[in-house]
This record gives sequence, C-alpha cells and structure tokens, in this order.
Amino acid sequence: MKQCLGKGWVVIGWLVVGTLLALAGLEVATRLFHWRPDRLMQADERFGFAHIPGASGWWVNIDAPGEFQTYVRINSRGLRDREYPYEKAPGVFRVLVLGDSFADALEVPLEDSFQEVSEALLNEGRNAPVEVINGGVWGYGNDLELLFYRLEGYKYRPDLVLLAFQSTSDVLENHQDLETQYMGKIYKPFFVLEDGELTLTNWPFPVESVEPPPPEGSVERAKAWLANHSRFYHVAGRVIKRRLGDLAGVLRAIGAMDPGEGDTEIGGIPMATFVYAAEYPPEWEEAWAVTKAIIAQLNREVTANGGRLVVLLLPDRNQIEGDYLAWALQKYPAMQERAWDLDRSNRIVREFLAQEGILGIEMLNEFRARADEAGRPLYYPRDGHWNVEGHHLAGELLAEKLCQQGLIVCK
Repeated sequence: MKQCLGKGWVVIGWLVVGTLLALAGLEVATRLFHWRPDRLMQADERFGFAHIPGASGWWVNIDAPGEFQTYVRINSRGLRDREYPYEKAPGVFRVLVLGDSFADALEVPLEDSFQEVSEALLNEGRNAPVEVINGGVWGYGNDLELLFYRLEGYKYRPDLVLLAFQSTSDVLENHQDLETQYMGKIYKPFFVLEDGELTLTNWPFPVESVEPPPPEGSVERAKAWLANHSRFYHVAGRVIKRRLGDLAGVLRAIGAMDPGEGDTEIGGIPMATFVYAAEYPPEWEEAWAVTKAIIAQLNREVTANGGRLVVLLLPDRNQIEGDYLAWALQKYPAMQERAWDLDRSNRIVREFLAQEGILGIEMLNEFRARADEAGRPLYYPRDGHWNVEGHHLAGELLAEKLCQQGLIVCK
C-alpha cells in the first residue's frame, strides 16, 4: 500500500514539474514570438489614456499573432512618428492628422502608414517641404481628437488639420451612454450636449479611478502577480474568453477570471452595426448630434489658430470587402427586422460638411474599385485595419486629392 502511495506521489510530482515546465516554455514562447503586444499606452488625466512618450515595442494581434508583428516607437512627445519640434521652420507646410487606430497605424511599419506615403509623394520635386505629422491614437474618438488638438496639436502650428473620420467607431465612442455601455466603464472624458452647447465632462480624468484596487485574498494576489509578470497569462485569458466561452463562465464564477467588458450588442444586434441603420434609435440620433457638434467645434478652433480643417472619410472594411450585410443578417437574425444602408454614414457626413463649409475627402469608390480589380484584401482579415497595401492606396489617394483640391501646391 505504501509503495503504491509513494509511486502516486512521484507521478503527481512529475505532473507538477511537467506542467510548470510547459508553462515556462509557453511564457518564453510568448515573449520570443511576440504573441502579446507590448505596453505602449498609459492612463492620462488629459485624455483618459495616451501613448507613453519614448515607449517602444512590438504591436501584434493577440487573437492572431501571426497576422502582423510591427516594431513601434513612440516619440518623446507621445506621437507615433518621428521627432517634430513645435516650432515650424520657415517655408514648411504642415499637415496634422487626427484620428484613431487607422491613423495610429500600429499594424504596419511607420514608413508604410498612409501619412508617410502621402508625405513622400507630396515632397516629390518640391523645394519647400511638406510635413505630415501623425497625431492619431489607437482608440480615440472625435472627442479625444478635439481635446488633443486643443491641448497639444495646435502647438505644431499646422496649416492643415486632417480629421480621419471612421464612422463605425467614432460615432459610438463620442456618445457617453453608448460608449459606457459598450465598454462597461467610463474610461475617458466625454463631451455632452447641454442646450445645444458642448460641455466637457469627467475632465481632468481621474486616472486613479481606472487603477485596480489592491488585491485581497490569495486568488486575487496570484492574479495580480501573474498580470504584472506573465505575458502568457494575458494570452491564455484572451483565448479562453474568445474561444472557450463555457470555461470562461466557470472561471469568472470562481473568481479566477475578471468579468467581461460591457454589452456589445443591443437586442441581438452588434452596437457598432447601428451606424448602418436606415432608421436610427434615439440614442444614435444623439450620438450623431454630438459628433457633428464636436467636428464643428474643431473647425472653429482650427480656423481661429490660422489653419484649415479637412475631414477624410475613411472607408470601412464592411463597405469594401465581401457582402457584409448578407453575412450579418444570417449571423444576427435580429437584424432582419430592420433596414440597413452601408453608405448612409457617408451621406450624413457629406451633407453636414457641406452645411458647415468644411471640405471632405472620400476614398470609398476608389477602395471598392481596387478591391474588385486586384482581388487582394486591403484590410487584415482578423484585425480589420488596413494592411500595407490599404495604407499605400490611402496615402496615394490622399496626396492626389490634396493636390486636386488646391490644398497643397503641387507640381
């Protein structure tokens, strides 16, 4: 009997050692093969979150690490770009790009971003240089882009401010109630409309409110230690949440996994999809009203500083590749009870800009034509952002349209 027990403990011991070695190997692999993106963001009382000045590391798709692996450097002023002084050299024409992850372009090397592509084309054969400064930040809506211009962007004295507008995320992110419901928390300042006027709320942002409380209990302390020291812990948690929903529910119930984010669906319909609705619910009408007010305010501030605002309407992947509506109607049956229009957001922005006297630049038709002609994707299939070819097309079109509109004198 004692001999059997002894053998049992040996087997258990080897199982423990084997498990620890396997976990150690997975930890090494996570770091060596960049399965998890490095930390490039931090809490910020001005914007809720921002790039870490001087940070560098690898940006990957944690859900599909092989889709892209980009080494990213953030400059000393917190921009994903080269170093630029605030002072503008004589004769330089400066373009400041405001935007979200499409402008941040962390998925591609800096030289392949649409800003760098357009800058290189605009400088061909010129004596006076054009500088295209990337003020984009992953996750920013138009509200944070207005704040960024107000607090930081204007210092660069841009002649032209280019707002890269992404309707599928911007409109939702601009609305406090919708975005809080979507994310499950307040994580940034918001502009709200009060008697038709924009009012900034939750600013300066209390960064301590997003800091996790000190862990209590052995399980919480273990989770906190793993979160701070293990990269594989985050990858494993992501895989469990995305692919093993039943197991994730069990782990949340026993406190081994944090609760999920907020509600990403309303009545069985993905929240972001409502931007394509032929008829908007009241909260989406409010979101568009806030969005328009933010853009109008940005235009006033840019004009007051001697610049000009141009809005670049970014084509969404759902408008370009495949038959999104056919797929979505099958996957989300609740959508069949409504009418949908993939181009409605473009028309709304186009009409609003015409009313405000703001120039808009669109690339939707050209992206559709390239996708049809080339038969190659312009977006990463899992991540959904532009790939290198998508960025190059956008950069070429932007340079061409800036010249055609006479915004920049070109040869």
